[in-house]
Amino acid sequence: MSRRTRRHSRQKVKRNGPSSRRRSSGNLLWVSIIIIAVVLVGGGFAAIDRFKRLSAIDVETLCPDSGPSGALAVLLDLTDPLEETQAIRLRTILGSEFNAADKGTLISVGIVSEDKARWGAAYCKCKPQAVEDANPLLQNPRMIGETYNDEFIVPLDQTIDSLLHAEAEQTSPIMESLQALIAATPALETVEGTRKIVIVSDMLQNSSVLSFYRGEFWDRFEQKNGTSRLAGSLKGTRIMLLLVPRPSSGLDDNLEVDQFWIHYFDLQGAEPDFDIRPLGDL
Repeated sequence: MSRRTRRHSRQKVKRNGPSSRRRSSGNLLWVSIIIIAVVLVGGGFAAIDRFKRLSAIDVETLCPDSGPSGALAVLLDLTDPLEETQAIRLRTILGSEFNAADKGTLISVGIVSEDKARWGAAYCKCKPQAVEDANPLLQNPRMIGETYNDEFIVPLDQTIDSLLHAEAEQTSPIMESLQALIAATPALETVEGTRKIVIVSDMLQNSSVLSFYRGEFWDRFEQKNGTSRLAGSLKGTRIMLLLVPRPSSGLDDNLEVDQFWIHYFDLQGAEPDFDIRPLGDL
């Protein structure tokens, strides 16, 4: 091979070398972009799947598949019907409690009744997601709004309406009705979140087990081994008492009534600072 030919060959190699490297770098860049895109898309699908799983609820209870996040139980003692003003104020207070409850809170409503068949929860569902909290990119706000209104709010309002129009009864088994409601609201004993019970009553226990009208208070309750029957099922539970006035109770000393419930809730493990509000009508 002549010198001229060898020189030409070397020059050709030098010209082709950088171009090959540029093509190689370009290929690597495209491969990197494709890999990153695959990772991002895969991560996006994984995030959406995780979001859907966290948002999934039971169609019957409206509770998250992972279980309730809190518990709010409302016990209505309407053995003596409320005055209209009291009923209006009660609706306002309960509405505030329901609105303040976190999504996923199990809400139950029960009634004090001499009829054991009516004990327990007349309503028991979790508070679902509200439409204002919906993610329009991943959820259907219209469906969320319909679920919240049609399956949560409307049945809850209807239940309270029907209970408020209950007829007067001769006895008030508050303890028994309360324990039945607690048993029907298992989240009160299991959830890590907020636990709360709202009791609307004059708190005048009156049943065959124990009656304040017969002068049976805490001492008598202990003598009848009542304390050994307490389930201790209110550990960490906050108590709100909406006290209905007791103008015609016929009891000489309401202090014994108050002391009874202090002992009762204390042994049940409830939080000691009760939220007590009068449900007056004047």
